[in-house]
Amino acid sequence: MTRRLIDDYLKNYTYYRMSNLDNRIANADQLLTNDVDKFCESIAELYCNTAKPILDIGIYVYRLWTTLGGQTPMAMLGYLLISGVFLTHLRRPTGKMTAQEQKLEGEYRHINARLITYSEEVAFYNGNAREKVTLIASFNKLLNHLRNFLHFRVFMGVIDNVVAKYFASIVGFWVVSLPFLSKTHELVRMTNQERSRLYYTYGRMLVKLAEAIGRLVLAGRELTRLAGFTARVTQLRQVLSDLNSGKYTRTMVAGSENLIPNNGKLIFRDNIIKFDKVPLITPNGDILIKELTFEVQSGMNVLVCGPNGSGKSSLFRILGELWPLFGGTLTKPPRGKLFYIPQKPYMTLGSLRDQITYPHSSAEAKRRGASDKMLEEHLKLVQLDYLLKREGGLDAIADWLDVLSGGEKQRIAMARLFYHAPQFAILDECTSAVSVDVEAPVNTSVQYRRLEKVLRNIGQLNFYHYPTSFFFNNGMMGS
Repeated sequence: MTRRLIDDYLKNYTYYRMSNLDNRIANADQLLTNDVDKFCESIAELYCNTAKPILDIGIYVYRLWTTLGGQTPMAMLGYLLISGVFLTHLRRPTGKMTAQEQKLEGEYRHINARLITYSEEVAFYNGNAREKVTLIASFNKLLNHLRNFLHFRVFMGVIDNVVAKYFASIVGFWVVSLPFLSKTHELVRMTNQERSRLYYTYGRMLVKLAEAIGRLVLAGRELTRLAGFTARVTQLRQVLSDLNSGKYTRTMVAGSENLIPNNGKLIFRDNIIKFDKVPLITPNGDILIKELTFEVQSGMNVLVCGPNGSGKSSLFRILGELWPLFGGTLTKPPRGKLFYIPQKPYMTLGSLRDQITYPHSSAEAKRRGASDKMLEEHLKLVQLDYLLKREGGLDAIADWLDVLSGGEKQRIAMARLFYHAPQFAILDECTSAVSVDVEAPVNTSVQYRRLEKVLRNIGQLNFYHYPTSFFFNNGMMGS
């Protein structure tokens, strides 16, 4: 199940769309790990808790039916049916409360993980007290729910034991006594000693039958809890299926009811990016630009600038197929021939070589002909060749998110661009953290000419630069 869900989760940017387009699931990590584990565990326990009681009930019903007739076992099975319906009705809130417990637990875990991720920023702001309030609020919410749930489970435990054990035994001894008290049954012709022996034998069988019925009735308690996990896993599978088929559920802005996601046409073609009457619309239906039409051929350099919220990032999200097309026709190169360098580049787990070749693995990079000398040359172009000596070569493994500074991460991202050599490149403020002493030589010296030569050799790269701050720094605001 985990393999199947992960396949669906990492298909067609579903992991991005679940967090940014769809608002049905807030913490997919909790569902993919803890909830799936508990669901499978409950399924296994359900088999263990029902297989043996069902077998025992079948054996004892058969033996009692052949000796005492059908009245005794049918009465016990009738009691099983009535008590099962009664307890199932009382346990109805269990499934909903179980699903709510998993949801609150996921939210509490997410807040803790978020604090770890942004620990440096929180420390600089001295936000300890504020984060503590958030954590305690989430913890108290979970704690109050667990307390109410445990109170309910204690109450149901008392009812379960009374119905499944004590009443079942009382009903069992009562129905087994009926043939012995009857004046027309064949047991009347037996001696008192023989009747006592049979009464003890059949009584023990009734006790065992009552115990089996009790275990089966109590298994319903786990079944209602399983229903909660089933609802969570079913929701995850439904959302994954919807997102992979282009459907998503989100709170839309007023007046956007007529907008249809994925109503546009996507065409893959080399060496061209073309927007033909494509509207820039956010996933929640907020219209930024009603129609956008332009064309970029390979070899052209385009600058995109504008104030915050004008749609610069939205343009690239639509171009990268992260947001749905609401209309028009978008022509772009196939995936892999359009490379995006964000302001905060992602550092993967693995070696220094893996950082340069990402998303290719080291083995895949070697199959594509990427030699160590070539990768070292890419590092030298971005003035990171000192990392080879400092970290211990291309095969050095470290926590690169912490080891590398902000500027070093951005230059690693540029080295990735040189390695992949795409048809088009999108640069999103990709040198904002690079120090001036590194930027100046690149802009004014032989290093710049070397860099320009590399860019021309690896393909006609087209750079989309934004935001406004980039143009201020380069004196190009009037361009």
